[in-house]
Amino acid sequence: MRALDAGADHDASVAAELQRLMREGVALLTTDAVVTEFHGLVLGRLGPAIALDALDRLLASPRVRIVATGPTAVRLALDFLRSRPGRRLSLVDALSFAAMRDHGLETALSLDADIVAEGFVNRP
Repeated sequence: MRALDAGADHDASVAAELQRLMREGVALLTTDAVVTEFHGLVLGRLGPAIALDALDRLLASPRVRIVATGPTAVRLALDFLRSRPGRRLSLVDALSFAAMRDHGLETALSLDADIVAEGFVNRP
């Protein structure tokens, strides 16, 4: 998500890593919840035209697989959040962790320290 907001150095590093992964043809996985969050971020920062274009590009990419979450996944994510009292994890975080575990992924394109706290590796 942060790849479209290259205003900060750390965001630029994510953008560069995403470009590298795309050049190398690496398949990427995300959830519908992340796509929704992504749209809100781009909409707020860059406006509706760019937000819609970004979603169109994301959906058109053969390298990006979007996993549907749904009510069962949301209930399980809520249980996950309840098992970590005091942690400031979002529902999107919990859904993402579950998707990563379900699909055997160990690495995320993110700067979120919570990913590391849950046993995953951050890139860049």
